[in-house]
Amino acid sequence: MTALHPLRSMSYTGGDLIRDFLNLEEIPYVFGNPGTTETTFLEAVGRSRAEYRLALHESTAVGMAAGYAMATRQPALVSLHTYPGLANGLFNMRNALLSGVPLLVINGQQDSRFLIHNPVLGAPNAQLAETATKHSYEVTQAADLPIALQRCWLQARLQPTGPVFLSIPMNFMQEPMAEVGLRRTTVLDDVVPAGLDQLATALRDPAGGRLAIVADYAVGAADAVDQLSRLAAHLQADLYSAPFHVQGVVDPLHPNYCGQLPATTREIRGVLSRYGRLLLLGEKVDTFTFNGEQAIPADLKIFQLAPSTRQLGFDYPCDLAVLGDVAACLKALVQRMDAPELAPFERDKTQVLAQLRADHPTQGPHASDALILNVLEQLPRHIHLITEGSSEDALVQRMAIALGFANVHFAPRGGGLGWAMPLGVGLALGTGTPSICFVGDGGAQFSIHAIWSAARYRLSTVFICFVNREYRILKDLWCGALNTTLEQASFVGLDFDDPALDLESIARGFGARTAWLRTAADVKSEIVAALHHPGPSFLLIEREP
Repeated sequence: MTALHPLRSMSYTGGDLIRDFLNLEEIPYVFGNPGTTETTFLEAVGRSRAEYRLALHESTAVGMAAGYAMATRQPALVSLHTYPGLANGLFNMRNALLSGVPLLVINGQQDSRFLIHNPVLGAPNAQLAETATKHSYEVTQAADLPIALQRCWLQARLQPTGPVFLSIPMNFMQEPMAEVGLRRTTVLDDVVPAGLDQLATALRDPAGGRLAIVADYAVGAADAVDQLSRLAAHLQADLYSAPFHVQGVVDPLHPNYCGQLPATTREIRGVLSRYGRLLLLGEKVDTFTFNGEQAIPADLKIFQLAPSTRQLGFDYPCDLAVLGDVAACLKALVQRMDAPELAPFERDKTQVLAQLRADHPTQGPHASDALILNVLEQLPRHIHLITEGSSEDALVQRMAIALGFANVHFAPRGGGLGWAMPLGVGLALGTGTPSICFVGDGGAQFSIHAIWSAARYRLSTVFICFVNREYRILKDLWCGALNTTLEQASFVGLDFDDPALDLESIARGFGARTAWLRTAADVKSEIVAALHHPGPSFLLIEREP
């Protein structure tokens, strides 16, 4: 535990505290979009060793920070403007909350001496933030800032990890403090319960019926994929990723991997009805729509391992609830069971590609599917892939899993579009390697300004944009809900083809190199160029109507 010695000089201010906190915690970046109430905070950041990463919109700042936190497995710090800026960033804060991404979101409040007059830019910030954070607080006196700041930073790191919000009146940055005690807290949370043998016995028991293992985002966040692979192979269990699992949670080349569970309740029930026992690793089996049946069969025996008491048995009752660190517990389980180490999984990529090419020919009504496959063929297996809510999500996912991509981020868990593009920028910053973001032309409009941040900071981020000039996924959902067809339906508000969006010019204006991918040769040359370009590339694929 590292401590900063108490300071009693009356010249020590809240701004000095922010400077010292950033330096003590070795926080490399502050992501943000500034406003009037943040000027005193930004002055303090400028005196620290942290670098400010500017986004053109608050939602992009939050998304970039989330991507960086996911890549580094460390909390990220975000600075937002008061109520309006917080409102702009709120949906990505909720995406992060439901994805277990640790963030400290700080926003400025009006001068505390002025709040009695209900001024412009004075607002109930902490109250607004409550719906998208695990903890929300506004400092009411400067003397409380040291405790509040350190409490919020620690809470973001503790399980269940997630965004924490702190509102600070702008005048507190300049007010003196009589005593400050900053500490860098070491967290020992590699918890393995003493009764873990009970779970091991339950998993070994063949009388319990066929075993399925479902991995939620906690497995990826804990870097526990290899241990999970050993356990699934030893138990001969079928392995699934949970819907909306946010990041890579299984090795898709594992011979026991059966794919991602469906996102609708009846279909989940259909899959899980084949089993007598379920081991759930992480928070939950998330769902998108209810279509007449509960997702979990009543007679399914459920064992859940999660790092937080708030997650155990919360979504569905379970027979055995195990509280512990996912990585540490999986490691302990494979040791108790003498599960052998595994050689790296391999798959005949030539055979897989031949099948995918046969399924997605270059000619016919869906010829552009082949271009998507061409893109994936050019990419290394460990590159980060991000998709978000487009009608191509399922297609990209099937191809990526078949080809064995290890780092995948499919769809925002909180449902808010505008997550994928800034997440890709943050992942590129956090890994120091290119990321690939697949996005539709409709979904891109929520956060297309993320391109500018990638350009400003020379981050190799490749955006593959599908152009169909409509909200096609909503049309498909419309038809499913109303039991009709695209030809029969009369859609309202789902087309944006008049006037058509000139996405190439928009992306170029934000600083991206752009190109249309119309042939396999285009894909090969442009992907190679994009992966070596020190900045964003925006590559467009025309989709059939």
